[in-house]
Amino acid sequence: MAAQETVRLQLKWNHQFQFAGYYAAIAKGYYEEEGLSVELLLARPGRDPITEVLQGRAEFGIGTSDLLLHFHQGEPVVALAVTFQHSPLALIARTNNQLQTLRDLDGQTVALEPGSAELFAYLKREGIRTEQFDAVLHEYNLMPLIVGRVAAQSVYSTTETLELDKLGIDYQIYSPRSVGIDFYGDTLFTTQAFLAENTEQVEAFRRASLRGWLYAMNHSEEIINIILEQYPTPHSREALRHEAEKMHSLMRTDLIEPGHMITGRWQHMADVYAEIGMLPENISLDGFIHHSKQESIDLSRIYFGLGIASILATFFAVIASFMGHYNRQLKKSEQKFRSLFDNAPLAFMLLDHKGYIQDWNIAATRIFGWSRDEALGKNIIGTIIKAEDDAMFDNVMITTAKEKDSVNVHNKNITRSGKEITCEWVNSPYPNIREGDPGMILSIGMDVTERVAMEKALRKARDDANDALHEHKQLITMLSHEIRSPLATIATANAVLKASLAQGNYTDTEVMNNRINLAINRLRGFLDNLTADDRLSRTSLTNHRVMVDLPSVVQQGINAIQHTYPHKKVNTVISGPDNILSPDPVLLDIVITNLLDNAMKYSTNDTDISIWVITQADHAISLKVHNYGPSIPDSVKTKIFRKYYRGEQFEKTTGTGVGLYLVKQIVESNNGHIDMTSSDKAGTYFHVTFPAYKQV
Repeated sequence: MAAQETVRLQLKWNHQFQFAGYYAAIAKGYYEEEGLSVELLLARPGRDPITEVLQGRAEFGIGTSDLLLHFHQGEPVVALAVTFQHSPLALIARTNNQLQTLRDLDGQTVALEPGSAELFAYLKREGIRTEQFDAVLHEYNLMPLIVGRVAAQSVYSTTETLELDKLGIDYQIYSPRSVGIDFYGDTLFTTQAFLAENTEQVEAFRRASLRGWLYAMNHSEEIINIILEQYPTPHSREALRHEAEKMHSLMRTDLIEPGHMITGRWQHMADVYAEIGMLPENISLDGFIHHSKQESIDLSRIYFGLGIASILATFFAVIASFMGHYNRQLKKSEQKFRSLFDNAPLAFMLLDHKGYIQDWNIAATRIFGWSRDEALGKNIIGTIIKAEDDAMFDNVMITTAKEKDSVNVHNKNITRSGKEITCEWVNSPYPNIREGDPGMILSIGMDVTERVAMEKALRKARDDANDALHEHKQLITMLSHEIRSPLATIATANAVLKASLAQGNYTDTEVMNNRINLAINRLRGFLDNLTADDRLSRTSLTNHRVMVDLPSVVQQGINAIQHTYPHKKVNTVISGPDNILSPDPVLLDIVITNLLDNAMKYSTNDTDISIWVITQADHAISLKVHNYGPSIPDSVKTKIFRKYYRGEQFEKTTGTGVGLYLVKQIVESNNGHIDMTSSDKAGTYFHVTFPAYKQV
């Protein structure tokens, strides 16, 4: 017997059914038949299989989709075969913590095993940045999650859930497949240098390993016995059986041979990484995927020795055999396609050239609510697309079916219950079955309602933050002016008074006192407006009214404003019932005082201010304030009620830009209405109305 060559395989976890194919290849002598002796190396915290192989501590390793990232970085890894057609890697969290959605990971601790790039891709697609959570090393068990040291951790959906089920711990699985990230799992790999120097040995190792996988998946109980007897494992027989059962749905060895992988699927995985910025677009995969040599079969001996008389019979026999094989392969391919179509994580539907549904998968049922039997034969218009959007669908049909080009669209769809959702679609031409048949469309869709809503909320939050920053800057500027100016007036008047009194001169006393009082009133009004603004921002106002003596409230506002403007006359007209159901009298006083203050400031000298108050028996209120002065330009009329707004024409007068903003907020919170008209000839009118009110 030839001497066996020893090679090392770096596993990525503890001994368990996840590596059953390699145990089977050892136990059944497949490696030995290929002249190999295989040493299995267990994973350890902080030990990355890719690093172990690159640094020469193992010839082969079990990796993840991270291999793409390492390959792009110039590290000479090469993929030999894949174990799982669908990756079992996911995130798990307990349901009794504060983690309701993945977005709640902000500020939390998450344990991630090496090679979890697809989970980072998942989180990025969900809008979660790596700096938002604290990533720690995985301890290769569930204890950190169970005792609450981490909020979530990476798991293989084939194994860890059973332990939590037995402990009675509720949990939530977050799978990348839920957002369309469907990657290969557990990739057998080596280095390009080792492959180039030991091609036959690599082929032998791959061949024996895949034989082992085929045997293991068909004899799972036998391999479980081997694991329990020969390999130290923390798992029970029940756990290994559970893992084996889960692996069948991810490997699909009944449809796809073990190890099968295609370049297009790897390219799709690279495109997903590119979409979220983890790889550049359109990277070349040359040198990354190893295509095994196919063994050629020499058929010459089959025909050797046949006479001329048997040639014709043999020819027909070969043709019949070929056709039978072709039909079996075709049926198997159809079964594979049917399985992939039905079990895809995205909605798949096949439409004819008129929009009638010809096929429909499980994910489409989950998203839209129609079963396959119910959906078949329905027109997509009126089923999941609103009738008014038929023009959009016609454009998609023209581009895909007639111009043979794919179309990506975002549009509103409807579910069976009538709920409106937002979906992202890729519509592609589908091959005609017969020459001359009208084209069909394969539509692949994803419900992105939650993602769109989150993006909208994030944009609003950003806009609100920018608005708040802008208001803050305006407030600082306004505070600097509105506090400094009255204080300067008070300080100057006080200095004049002090000097005059020291000289026994009392002639300026009244003038200086008036200036001080005016400055104090200005500060008081300024602080009252700021206080009212704060009250409005913190209080949810409702249309609640109380009985008040309205003329008294109006006169109170007039008296207060005339302390500031003692030389201005206010003409008052009040008609209708005095006792009226009015908005909060404190807030109504703010409305009246600010409108009068505004009229006083911008009226021309030697002109009066007028206020009309009209009440009705049904408690409707009309309040109008008028002054003569410069007209307000049309360009300003739409801005005058904005917070802190002060146009250029108002800069010569004092003010905070808060008064009219407060008036509008108070009026509208009480179901009222305010409008304004202004012209050089007629002056400026502010008109406030509160509707009739019926006391409950």
